[in-house]
Amino acid sequence: MRNEGKNNSFAFGSNVTLSGSVKGDNNIVVIGNARVQSTINMQIYGDNNTVLISASYQIKALNIVFGSHIKANHALLKVGKQFSIEPGCTFLLYNTENKLFIGDDCLFSSGITIRCGEAPHLIFDSETGDYLDISEGVSIGDHVWIGERAYINKRAVIPSKCIVAACSVVTRKFEDENCVLGGHPARIVRKNVHWVRNRDFLEKDSIYKKKYDSYHESLNRRGLAASSDASVAASGPVMKEDGVE
Repeated sequence: MRNEGKNNSFAFGSNVTLSGSVKGDNNIVVIGNARVQSTINMQIYGDNNTVLISASYQIKALNIVFGSHIKANHALLKVGKQFSIEPGCTFLLYNTENKLFIGDDCLFSSGITIRCGEAPHLIFDSETGDYLDISEGVSIGDHVWIGERAYINKRAVIPSKCIVAACSVVTRKFEDENCVLGGHPARIVRKNVHWVRNRDFLEKDSIYKKKYDSYHESLNRRGLAASSDASVAASGPVMKEDGVE
């Protein structure tokens, strides 16, 4: 990590490779241990920015950008524990005081973009003259799964235990947990969902494990039946005393 400022602080744990540069003063970067080898490229242009990433599972080639050719100051990125993310994702905190919060146990696929601001571009109301590029930040709850190439825009709020479908564009605040968000712009496409990272995470004796095991047992039975039918067909016609059937 190239340091081109004063009073900048960097701390990162085991299995984490951090590259990039900081151009500014009084920035803080703290990254916890990763269970699997992880890589982060970070570009910070500005002062008094903070990055806090808790102990994670795996972070694959994540790009983090503070500022553009204009400084971003007092921006904050905070990521909870057990975070997992695939390659090609970018977090953009372009504006001063941008905030991005990601909760615990989140699973991000590949090619995801989270954009917290528009700097250096400026957006105004043409009638009132009000400056419009103002955001309370992007907030993603606990145990959220985001599909590949999703785009999360400023002001977006994704509640805990939700799923964002692949290629969706999230532009607003949602309130209901355990939902699937999908589309452009994203809307609730299904409620009352519960997702699990993989079968190793299924709790013993839970209704989810019982239903999952029952489903696979039915697949196995169908597979055995199909194999039996294929064997009979391969053996050729059955001969009877009065001819061939």
